[in-house]
Amino acid sequence: MLKQKTKIIALLLTLLLVISTISFATDTPVVTSETGNVVSTVPGDNARVEGDETSTNTTPETPDIHNGDLYVFDNNIKMDQLVDGNVFLFGNDIEVTGKVNGSIYIFGRNVTFSKDSYIIQSIYVMADQVTLDGIANDLYAFARKIDMSFDSFMYRDLRVFADTFNFNGGVGRNAFVGANNFNFVTTEGSAALVYGDLTYSSSKELSLTANHVQGNINYKQEIIEGESITSIILEKVIDVCNTLLYAFIIFLLCLWLAPKFLAKTSSYLAPVAVVKSFGIGLLSTIVASFVGIALLFTVVGVPVGFAIIALLVLLLSIANAVTCISITYKLKEKFGFAKNYLTYLTLACVVIVIWALRLIPYAGSIISFVVKMIGLGIVVYYLFTKNCNKKEINKTAKATKVEKKENPEKVEKKETSSKKDTKKKED
Repeated sequence: MLKQKTKIIALLLTLLLVISTISFATDTPVVTSETGNVVSTVPGDNARVEGDETSTNTTPETPDIHNGDLYVFDNNIKMDQLVDGNVFLFGNDIEVTGKVNGSIYIFGRNVTFSKDSYIIQSIYVMADQVTLDGIANDLYAFARKIDMSFDSFMYRDLRVFADTFNFNGGVGRNAFVGANNFNFVTTEGSAALVYGDLTYSSSKELSLTANHVQGNINYKQEIIEGESITSIILEKVIDVCNTLLYAFIIFLLCLWLAPKFLAKTSSYLAPVAVVKSFGIGLLSTIVASFVGIALLFTVVGVPVGFAIIALLVLLLSIANAVTCISITYKLKEKFGFAKNYLTYLTLACVVIVIWALRLIPYAGSIISFVVKMIGLGIVVYYLFTKNCNKKEINKTAKATKVEKKENPEKVEKKETSSKKDTKKKED
């Protein structure tokens, strides 16, 4: 488990290095809180002036509502808006004081959720240090150090993976913790509380009672392995470089061999099309596996069975890259950038994010499976529709030839009329 933890920490450092090389200029509006108290607008100053006596502005102001998803890329970010959608924050120092009617996804170095923050759905955060004082439904946090205060509360589940986790908040359902140093505050009157089950792994077992955890407590001791942090970082860097290289090779091959496929990839990520691609990928995997294995038990069909299984393995191996390419072209279509270097940069970021999400405990395997099925479904769907289109074109060509033999004058008139219409359009 310690090996896995140090790998995650290494991943964080690698991802932060990648993010820190990207500079996006954005405007981060600052508003007052709903109570009318003034929030400091000086960068780096998080002081709040409470009450009317010290406030220079006693007029309550209603924060602006951002309709739709919010994307912010900057070095220092203060998210204090009301967002009716999801929020994506990528930066160095990030502070969340607003309310989100959806989920929030954060990649940063120092991340802070204030007491005023409220996330209707889930928090997904990957950082070096995370401080939680707010409220949300679910928490998925991966960091070197996580501090969860007494004012913080997760209505549903908590899933934390860190080197140090200081827990003094509340969890409405179950908590899953993997931390080398897991500090569960048990002070009377201000103790942390888990209403469901607590499953954790740590270097030492905690002495907890029903006053702290109302459900079952499952403990697994850490097995310390003698592997250096340097070797783990190097391993993760090599892994992400290999993943990037493989994705770019598939991308360049598609540019060379299948440019029409790239032109259609963005259409495969429409809401309905994604579900269709996932279903096709899942069905293709089941059918190909069943048919391939069944043929291996026959005498004549053994070569065909091996060929089907080999083809399935090949398509699954490129499925992740195909999904990343499709997401890249969808983002390219949405934001309208046409320069090649932005396409390559976006593809690299998408590959790294999906690679990182696949390492998430519990959810990582599900994410990896879904990504593979979507990518496989996109390839199979494209090949199937391409063959159908070819058959329709050939069928039309044959019908035209037959008609030309039977009634050449009529066909010649149609072709002449078509040429005239084309010429008029050109003029």
